[in-house]
Amino acid sequence: MIIHNATFMVRKDMEAEVILWLKGKIAGLMNDELAGMGEGTNPRVSAMREAGGVSHEHADAASVAFQVEFPSLHAAKIWSERSFSKLADAFGEKFGPEGMVFTSLFEVV
Repeated sequence: MIIHNATFMVRKDMEAEVILWLKGKIAGLMNDELAGMGEGTNPRVSAMREAGGVSHEHADAASVAFQVEFPSLHAAKIWSERSFSKLADAFGEKFGPEGMVFTSLFEVV
């Protein structure tokens, strides 16, 4: 199994706004039969609460992750190109210089 992880980083005061926005976008993906989630399952949003022993309350930025599980690397890459790229573009348009997103693919071992 492959996990497509996207981490959205914004100013701390924007975390709640990003979470609401992201959940709305995910609901849209789940309802889109053409592009939507593709072969992706178990979409989830999580917020970082500690990194390297430092509480999110003392961090300079908020990190919100969106993860989706895929049966293969190929399926994850197709979804990323067809669907996730649009979400990432929309994030850039809405949150612009106040936010950034980066992706990674993990294999469950």
